[in-house]
Order: sequence, then structure tokens, then C-alpha cells
Amino acid sequence: MKTYVVIHNRNSRGRNLNEEYINKLFESNNLQHIYEATNSYEELDQKIKLYNDSSKYQYCTIGGDGSLNALVNSLMINNISNPEVSVLPAGSGSDFVRTFAIPQKNEDAISHLCTKNYYEIDVGVVRNHNKEKYFVNVLNIGFLADSVETSEKFPNIIRKFRYPISFWLRIIFASATQTYISTDRGEFNGSAFNISVCNAQYFGGGWNISPKSSLQDGLFNAQIFAVTKLKAMKIFFLAKKGLHLKESSVLVKRTSNIKLMSDQAIEIDGDYFGQGPAEIFIKKRAIRFKI
Repeated sequence: MKTYVVIHNRNSRGRNLNEEYINKLFESNNLQHIYEATNSYEELDQKIKLYNDSSKYQYCTIGGDGSLNALVNSLMINNISNPEVSVLPAGSGSDFVRTFAIPQKNEDAISHLCTKNYYEIDVGVVRNHNKEKYFVNVLNIGFLADSVETSEKFPNIIRKFRYPISFWLRIIFASATQTYISTDRGEFNGSAFNISVCNAQYFGGGWNISPKSSLQDGLFNAQIFAVTKLKAMKIFFLAKKGLHLKESSVLVKRTSNIKLMSDQAIEIDGDYFGQGPAEIFIKKRAIRFKI
């Protein structure tokens, strides 16, 4: 089996896990590994450059959706061929692993790293006028992206609660905005509260936003919430259990390419990206995810 390069994000909620504990976790499961602690994307990227041979190494991040996003971005940008990727959940959301029913406790999740089973998954790409980034889970346009932008301004002392606080603060003054998107399955030009571009199934700490998403079909499930704020609140409540898709005001487009023509905020995998206009597209089966 290839050696695991274990990237421990010291800024995630798993920052209190110490190196000794992690080493024992891998050693007790007979997993050859190299432990690397990082405090920034730049440090992570330097580690990936160091261990850039995917025929010798596979890559495990200890953290949440943001940590996984950072790892995938570094692997893609550095053109690592067919990288094998895994996660030990230790983040504020850890929503991506819910799609594969991977346990949230590391002592249980480590068993997935002992197998040779992996799932080739699609990776999303978003590009605006000044940058390009990859994502594996969900991209949001509009209200939920505005909420994420606000949450990132909060001090670390309330890190655990920043998403729900920012959600309720933003919704007081929020409203649907004029939105224009073009896809290979048609256009939408109208008033929308939010658009969720889903690669995987879960986001927001367990919301089943896209129960029919597949990570291997080369398509996003783009959900347009063409509703007022009041109706959006009902839909968000239903989305926790994946029941919102029955609402006629939630428009779904299965597409591989989206062009956002308007200037709404964008977030990816729980982190603020920037503003439109932007292009969003799929890179098919770009990584191998350990299951």
C-alpha cells in the first residue's frame, strides 16, 4: 500500500488533536504514513510539492470540508495524476464524507483508510475574472454565499457558531436578487434568493441539499431558489431532510457548465470565493476518494 501523507490542518476544529495521537492511530492500523502539520494553504501546497509522486503517496487530510477543499486544490493545481484522497473528519461541517457514510469519529473512520476501495469522483471548477478554484461538494450563489462571507469576519472565539449567527444576521435584510445564468440545459433570468450548484449531497452541517447527486455522472444538480425570503425560509427547513425538491419554485438543472452573468457572491465548500460573473464547470473523475 502507498504511504499516506497526512496533512493535519491546525486551523480546523481538529487542531487539538496532537501528533502523538495521530501517529498511534495510523500505526495501530498498520498504515505507513508521514505526518505533516500545516497552518495555511501555502504550507500545505509546499508539502504537496514535496510529496508529488502519486505512484508512491496517497493523501489524507485531518479536518473538515475546507481542509479537503484546500488539499484538492493543491493536488489539482500541481497536476498530481489520479491522486488518492481520504479524510479523517475534524471540521465544523465535514459534510462531504456524509455522502459516503464515513463515521465522524476518527477511531471509526480510520478503517476506511485500511481498504483498497476508492471512488473516482468529479471535481467542480469555478473561475471569475481574477482567479480559479476547485470544489468537491457544493457551490452557492446569492444569500448563502453572503452568509459565508459575513461568517469569515467573526473572531475565532465564536468559530463554532459563526455560520448560524451569520445566517440569521444576513437574513434580516436579505431579499431575492435579479440573477442571470446560462447552462447547456437552458437559461434562467429572473429573481432568485439562492442557487446551489451541487456535486455531492450534503452541506450546512447535515442538510440533505441534493439527495440525487452523483459524483460520477459529470453533472451538477443546480438548484435555483426562485422565491421570496419568506418562502426561502420554508424551503431551507425542508432542505434539511431533502424534501425541498418537491416545491415547484425550486428549479433544478442537471448540467456540466454554468455561466453566471450577474455579480452575486459565490462560496465553495463553506469558504467565500468572490463574486460573479463566473464560469462553473466539471472536471470528470479527477480524484480517487478512499471509501
